[in-house]
Amino acid sequence: MAKKDKKTKPQKPENGLQTDLAQITAAGRVIAEHPSNFITPAKMRALFEDAESGDITAQHELFADIEERDSDIGANMGTRKRALLTLDWRVTPPRNATPAEEQLAEAAFELIDGLTQFEDLVIDLMDAVGHGFAALEIEWAFSDGRYYPTAFTHRPQSWFRWSKDDELMLKSQDNQDGEPLWPLGWIVHSHKSRSVQQARNGLFRTLAWLYMFKHYAVHDFAEFLELYGMPIRIGKYGAGATEAEKRTLLRAVAEIGHNAAGIMPEGMEIELHQAASGTTATSNPFLQMADWCEKSAARLILGQTLTSGADGKSSTNALGKVHNEVRRDLLVSDAKQVAQTITQQIILPYLQVNHPNTDPNRLPKFEFDTREAEDIAVMAEAIPKLVDVGVQIPESWVRDKLVIPEPAEGERVLARVVPDNPVNQAALAALSARIPAGRPATREQQVLDGALDEALEMPDFNAQLNPIIKQAVAALAACESYEEADAALTALYPQLDNQTLRGYMQNALFLSDLLGQANAKH
Repeated sequence: MAKKDKKTKPQKPENGLQTDLAQITAAGRVIAEHPSNFITPAKMRALFEDAESGDITAQHELFADIEERDSDIGANMGTRKRALLTLDWRVTPPRNATPAEEQLAEAAFELIDGLTQFEDLVIDLMDAVGHGFAALEIEWAFSDGRYYPTAFTHRPQSWFRWSKDDELMLKSQDNQDGEPLWPLGWIVHSHKSRSVQQARNGLFRTLAWLYMFKHYAVHDFAEFLELYGMPIRIGKYGAGATEAEKRTLLRAVAEIGHNAAGIMPEGMEIELHQAASGTTATSNPFLQMADWCEKSAARLILGQTLTSGADGKSSTNALGKVHNEVRRDLLVSDAKQVAQTITQQIILPYLQVNHPNTDPNRLPKFEFDTREAEDIAVMAEAIPKLVDVGVQIPESWVRDKLVIPEPAEGERVLARVVPDNPVNQAALAALSARIPAGRPATREQQVLDGALDEALEMPDFNAQLNPIIKQAVAALAACESYEEADAALTALYPQLDNQTLRGYMQNALFLSDLLGQANAKH
């Protein structure tokens, strides 16, 4: 990619686009040569060697042809590119951020959130997976005292060349070595798939060979289908046949194959031999070769073949659900590499242009959310049990595992609506049902009801029940049948600490007895 002087901070973007000024071709228009036409091993090796010398035009034109002409490779590359669009993203401030750094993070978030073509930007950057790099030209605008990018235009890889120092240069008719890329004018995403020279990076360097092998197999299979079932025709001519007679015989042999008719001089003959029958629908070396190439390409691009090359034998629906369309380690790697480019080549220039004092080492970071949420049902069942036995679990850890964000200040949150003290309410309903309908309550009954209401509403009443309930619940949780539960509670009862509750109930019963006796005298 283009080199930048780390000591010099960019001041402002250039006016216009570099590609509008550079003469990439004499006619001002790039016309691809389509090197995939009549591709041969020697031709492919030659254009690969040219790429390693810096001239990458033919190599990347071949790569573009492969993605366009091979439906299987094109579909798998599309799946790999679009996988990132299924992820959420965020912009996070640096650790222990100051208020000023928090404001920069907010500005960076507004920048990315305001990009109307963010999805197109991600797909264009992911073009580097196959080619090794992707170059997007930035168009800037100035409004309300700020510079901001308005467009990111993908430029074909064939418009560039690599210098001896692996610096990406824009091709130009006026400069054989190419022109350096303008600072602030480009995003160059280099997607690292292997540790090699830049020209040899990218999956298409391997896919090109699979494409060629498959191309030959399919071409041979087409020729085989054209002749399949047709007998082999052999013409015989005499020792003294002239050249004209030989040509006549050859034409007759060809016409018999296509027209089922032909003429030839007397004394010549044509023999028909049965066509070979070794190739069948179940044993076809051409299709087997093509199938092998497609599965190898899917494994290279997606990391597995279960969802892309299912054959009904080695793959099942259950296995297909276990594996994602793109293997997870590849998805996470793609997300981190693209996020790093967005942070360093979009957010950093934007902040440095509009906030000159931005520290490159304290940048807000763009991140894709690659976390996998744990099973909420399992966690909801396990966490309360762990808490009950005394395990201290931070709330932040639970939120991270379940991918539940922190609620913003004033934000409405979900809450379970539970009636206040349902057991106490049921007890009150049972007591109320004992009072005859229409009969006025006596003064003593009113005192008793008031005392009961006050007792049931007191928080310490439930607090007295909590230790007993916890002990009983813990014992029941370890049981698997009603018999075990009955035995566990019977064994636990003598050990329950209910002295406080028993004293409270004795006092309540004593008060009830006194009030009852007083009421009976009347």
